[in-house]
Amino acid sequence: MEIHGPKLLGTSYKDPIASFNLFREYTVRHPEVYWSIILKELSVTFHEPPKCILDTTDKSRPGGTWLPGSVLNIAECCLLPSIHPRKEDDSCAIVWRDEGDDDDSDVNRITLKQLREQVILVANALDRTFAKGDAIAIDMPMTVNAVIIYLAIVLAGCVVVSIADSFAAKEIATRLRVSKAKAIFTQVFFHFNAVIIYKTLNFYSNPLFALFRTLYRVVEASPHKVIVLPVSGR
Repeated sequence: MEIHGPKLLGTSYKDPIASFNLFREYTVRHPEVYWSIILKELSVTFHEPPKCILDTTDKSRPGGTWLPGSVLNIAECCLLPSIHPRKEDDSCAIVWRDEGDDDDSDVNRITLKQLREQVILVANALDRTFAKGDAIAIDMPMTVNAVIIYLAIVLAGCVVVSIADSFAAKEIATRLRVSKAKAIFTQVFFHFNAVIIYKTLNFYSNPLFALFRTLYRVVEASPHKVIVLPVSGR
């Protein structure tokens, strides 16, 4: 608002706090101006630009049609470098710790270029197996691999079906059926409260086995295809 507020509101602009309501009213009255600025600020790139920002001619759509005629891939927008906002190939894209690491462990980092390369690798593999518009599910904790897979599904032109890694097999099956998912990404097991569940711990006899053993629940849900990842970390 500090950059665009004075230009849009003129002498009525005071500061971001005092002028907030006035600026909000302006965005409602002038969506073409406001959202054109937002799209530029976010470096959203269109394969086919929209005919307008908001089309309100169709009265059967009370909220109007946003960006009619436009074609874009939002994952592509995320992964491409840009001048504004400043996002270069060597910029840090993700910071994380592996599952099971404690708070004193070193953090891992991946640059925008490295992230893009990983996403493209997965997207190309998906493109060889699935068709654009196919639904592909993810049943994983929020790891760096899950982020890469999510972006790759979008980049490949497929539809992401997010499934919580705590769901029981029946709930997983329901979401796979409703979404008509052609495949699901998962991992063999996951950590709980920073404790790794290993096969060597004789965990199979424990009644909580189905909760921790992610792959077990996913297979029980009878998906069409399962892509299984190993667990990163210790």
